[in-house]
Amino acid sequence: MSVIRQWFAALHETLDQLILRYPEATGEERVRLQEQWQMLKTFSDETVENWLQLEEKMSLFCEIQQQGAVIQEPEELLGAFQKGQGYFKLHMFNQAAEQLECTVQLFPDMLSARLYLAMSRMHLKQWAEAQRHFRLIAALAEEAKLQAIAYNALGCIQAVFAHLDQAQQLFRKALEADPSFTEPRQNLECCRSGGGELQLQFGSAELQAAGLS
Repeated sequence: MSVIRQWFAALHETLDQLILRYPEATGEERVRLQEQWQMLKTFSDETVENWLQLEEKMSLFCEIQQQGAVIQEPEELLGAFQKGQGYFKLHMFNQAAEQLECTVQLFPDMLSARLYLAMSRMHLKQWAEAQRHFRLIAALAEEAKLQAIAYNALGCIQAVFAHLDQAQQLFRKALEADPSFTEPRQNLECCRSGGGELQLQFGSAELQAAGLS
């Protein structure tokens, strides 16, 4: 049996014991079992998140392999990217996405273009596509500002679907990456307070202020 299979077998065995013992447990034992479950839940969430990031990196590598033979004039690439940025600043998100999609397809490792594309998709409420790009950016970006913007946006997407616990975790990750970024702090407080429609800050202003190129 492989190490991974042994690892999952041990987790299953622990959960089986919790399922069997919890209905009859009382007092301190029930509290202890709840704590064990919470630890397993946290571990499971982190494992899933790391696995998704790994899958996204593998997908990116496949894209790079497929596009490796493509040759593009720098002026043409820069022109499409600049057009996409210009449309984004004008809130013309469909046109921005069209220009930036071309750039990202040819140069999938250009994270600045991917970030503008992801934010455009987000404004268009194309949540799944936006989330895919933001996950890649969070996994690959070395710059703290890029990571923070990506995590904040991912938190907003979770909040849109009322997954407020996951949203708060992602907002905290954004603050860990860049404590000066105010929008995830506002979003975190918004999720905590609840009570009505959430007023979320996507991070568009921070993206434009960053002056990415």
